[in-house]
Amino acid sequence: MDKRIFYTKSKVELMGVKNLLESQGIKCYEIDKVDSSYGGVFGNYELMVDESDEEKAKEIIDQFESK
Repeated sequence: MDKRIFYTKSKVELMGVKNLLESQGIKCYEIDKVDSSYGGVFGNYELMVDESDEEKAKEIIDQFESK
């Protein structure tokens, strides 16, 4: 089962985290839940990983956010 590991309103930030995870060998995919009819005001971009990679992905994201 896949888990939501990260979400943001910024597509650029999402791509940065996605690239970071993939460079560490973690497969992930994004889900666009932004409502385009309101100019992106509502919703988020979500990043999903396999449940088996959840802990490792959280550690990598925590390191990324602490910089």
